[in-house]
Amino acid sequence: MDPHNGSQKNPFWLMGRAIARSLSGRLLLPLLLFLLVEAGVLAGLFERAEMSLYDAWFRLKGARDPGDEVIIVAIDDRSIQELGPLAWPRSVHARLLDKLRQARVVGFDLMFDMPTTPHEDATLAEAVARHGRVVLAGHFAFEKEGRETVQVFRGPLPEIADGTVEVGFTNVPTDEDRVVRRITLVDVNTLGVPVPCFGLAVGLVAAGEKSESLVLASPGCLQAGQRNIPVDRLYRSMPCFYGPQGTFKTMSFIDALNADPSVFRNKIVLVGATSPDVHDFFPTPFTTSNLVLSGSLPVPGVEIHASVVQSFLDGHWYRRLTPVVNLILLFLAGLVTALVVSNRGPWTSLAGMLALITAFTGVAAGAWWYGRLWLNLAAPLVLIFLTYAGSAAAGFVQAEMARRRIRAMFARYVSPAVAAELMKNPEMVELGGRRQEVSVMFCDIRGFTAYSENKPPEEVVSRLNNYLTAMTEVIFRHGGTLDKYLGDGLMAVFGAPLPYPDHVRRAIDAALEIQERVAELNHSWEMKGQPPMKVGVGINSGTVLVGNVGSPERMDYTVIGENVNLASRLEGLTKTYGVSIVISERSAHMLPEESSRPWRLVELGRAEVRGFTVPIGVYTAVWEGAVPPAPSKEEQAQYQ
Repeated sequence: MDPHNGSQKNPFWLMGRAIARSLSGRLLLPLLLFLLVEAGVLAGLFERAEMSLYDAWFRLKGARDPGDEVIIVAIDDRSIQELGPLAWPRSVHARLLDKLRQARVVGFDLMFDMPTTPHEDATLAEAVARHGRVVLAGHFAFEKEGRETVQVFRGPLPEIADGTVEVGFTNVPTDEDRVVRRITLVDVNTLGVPVPCFGLAVGLVAAGEKSESLVLASPGCLQAGQRNIPVDRLYRSMPCFYGPQGTFKTMSFIDALNADPSVFRNKIVLVGATSPDVHDFFPTPFTTSNLVLSGSLPVPGVEIHASVVQSFLDGHWYRRLTPVVNLILLFLAGLVTALVVSNRGPWTSLAGMLALITAFTGVAAGAWWYGRLWLNLAAPLVLIFLTYAGSAAAGFVQAEMARRRIRAMFARYVSPAVAAELMKNPEMVELGGRRQEVSVMFCDIRGFTAYSENKPPEEVVSRLNNYLTAMTEVIFRHGGTLDKYLGDGLMAVFGAPLPYPDHVRRAIDAALEIQERVAELNHSWEMKGQPPMKVGVGINSGTVLVGNVGSPERMDYTVIGENVNLASRLEGLTKTYGVSIVISERSAHMLPEESSRPWRLVELGRAEVRGFTVPIGVYTAVWEGAVPPAPSKEEQAQYQ
């Protein structure tokens, strides 16, 4: 039977093709998203987030007690006050070495690369020789040799460090965010022989080893005596950071000079500066942005070296998974997400996405916590979310025709803008609503009731329709929503249902144009021998409840809240102040400073508003160069 013959197709082949088409439809978008996210990984877009998550694991675990095997003798402010500025005679360090004669090893995180006096240098050299277990510091620097820049090693003076003294470099690399997470353990290129970092050199001497025992046993593994340390291609490793500044046992230099030598018996002592004046401080995973409140300050370099020494003793080194392994985990994250959320209900898909995020976060946390493995987490989480969002978008497209039918139904009862908002948020059809920042406007005709007396109803209605039509056009032109007509007045909202960041300005622009349109209408009415009208406008801004109010059978889309009531009260104050527009201080404070506005606000004072215990500051809006009319004596007396 030929499976390609249309008249004799194998049923199993047909079923397999149907399954393949279904899977390809479900997995095509996740595959594209996976390729997009992986491209971002290769471009380094997620690296900052990955490093922040790595730091977060340390902070979540909290500080650990490293024990008292490593002691820091700190050159702190108190020692500097008592012994003088930092250019101490080298005999002071020799005195300290004699005090530390029972220590297992002493490491000086200080540079002795420049000669002082022959006597002082010789005194320190003799103390180093007497102790016999001292590690001195050097550092790599870049120098110009002709047109080339070469790396050189600056070590201690030969007369202080003979061939029997171990030397380690103190250079501390930082990541792109200037945080220390990795330590370069060994340099094999500059001097032609392996040069350990300062912390590793101290650990080797404490373990009875020499720097000659350093061997790159295999790619990714540095053998230091009997210990294997994971390293990358640049010989960097990630030590354990035991806590923020001050985690290791620390003794002031001046106190160490006066201490009982037995205190340091069989201890590993690191001598280094902790005074802020030295500027030898580095952020670590425990350092947070809020330095004062959290107390997680950058740590002095000597404490970083102490972390390296303690990690060497404990064998606690972290290792980042290779890009290939992280690529496989990223692919699995996308594949599993596609299978879990595709063709599911919205709540099921959301629950599946949250479950996957929790699972991948738990795997990454467990690998770091128990296996000291650093897994990429930011990229998988982004891919999980994007796959979920893509699946939700596909479901939205499938339901679009049904939405259009609903939109057509809503358009019969509400404005097109409200109908569009309801389509975006169908839950707004239910009773209740949401809080939103808006500007509310109330307009009312002054003396309309008196005008209507003894007038034919047709004439009153005709004039009112002309007025309301003009006012509605102005409100719509400035993006406002006509909430309702209130007899001879109206209520409008700016910023709902469609939010506008400049809703205050839109409301004031509309209020000024309303006054212009009223002037035009008055001119036409006066030409017909009809009396003019005055219109008062009150504007207030703030947070209100926006949504449907009423019963399930009959609902009105409106705004409710204290700020709505205040806008209504302000409209009545136009008569008190003899102005056409009254604006609350709440609106005035929300109005950004702009030099391009053709109008300005003029303060009217503070008004006692019915229903409000605190007087409200009020303003009016006038065109630039115009002077607001002053209230009449009768109006002033009425207000007082």
